[in-house]
Amino acid sequence: MWRKLQRPTCELRWGWGRFLLKFANGLEIQGRQEQLTALTLLVLAYLATPSPPTLPPESSGEMVPVDESLPAPPRYHLQLTGLAPALHLTLQELYDLAWVLEAARTPRFPWWQQLAGWLALGTGLAVAVVLARIPRPVEVQVVAPLPPKREKSAPKAPASLPPPPPALALEKVTSLPPPVFTPGNLPPPPAPEPPAKTSPSPVAQTSPPPELQGIQRYFQQRWQPPDTLQQPLTYRLVVTPAGALSRIIPLSPEAGLFLDQTPMPLVGETFMGAIPKTAQLQVVLEPSGQVRVWFEQWVD
Repeated sequence: MWRKLQRPTCELRWGWGRFLLKFANGLEIQGRQEQLTALTLLVLAYLATPSPPTLPPESSGEMVPVDESLPAPPRYHLQLTGLAPALHLTLQELYDLAWVLEAARTPRFPWWQQLAGWLALGTGLAVAVVLARIPRPVEVQVVAPLPPKREKSAPKAPASLPPPPPALALEKVTSLPPPVFTPGNLPPPPAPEPPAKTSPSPVAQTSPPPELQGIQRYFQQRWQPPDTLQQPLTYRLVVTPAGALSRIIPLSPEAGLFLDQTPMPLVGETFMGAIPKTAQLQVVLEPSGQVRVWFEQWVD
């Protein structure tokens, strides 16, 4: 039975030890299950250290039609080492390809194993109901009366008893001398109290320094939330000293799904002024249109 995963720009089908990968541009890649595993490892390794995208050539300054003057999106060159021809993908196509390959790695039980599990669960419930309805044997406890106790006769008093000793009068002690301790009978030291457990304080996010105020203005002027957005979108950005975007990491599934609908600059694009060092920060895009920027750290 074939299983299927689909994204806007690619589709993956696999089963019976084979797989078929289709792209929106018509390219198809098929092979065996072990080749799909090798392809997944290559794509994930590429995403760990991505190479800079291939930018389109600049125009010579001549007059061109409006449709042709729009810049083409940068593409990432992905070598598959003999598994398939080299791919030139946009950021959206690269994200969709990584998504379907990573989702296919998640183990899923086949339908016949799921059916066997449900049958075992139903059988166990039926047996439990039958056992609960079986009548249990009634325990009868017979109580026999105890024989009456015989009264013991009181012992006879001796003929003559010796006189009791004279009572001694004890004086009441109102004060005692302080105890004297010697090295041999010192009292044990008191047990130390266990230290109180303190929960670690969470690391508080900080507002961006003055050098990064341009990021807040950039997103606030361009962010228009979609009508279907219900949760905030959080991204981690790495900005180079030249003010260019070096890396973008979606921190939630919704952030990756709505990435192409945000005013996020392209990787390698300069969108703000120069800063002292490489900065790592978080950008939160609210459904209400509000933008929040949290500074994390300077990267050496």
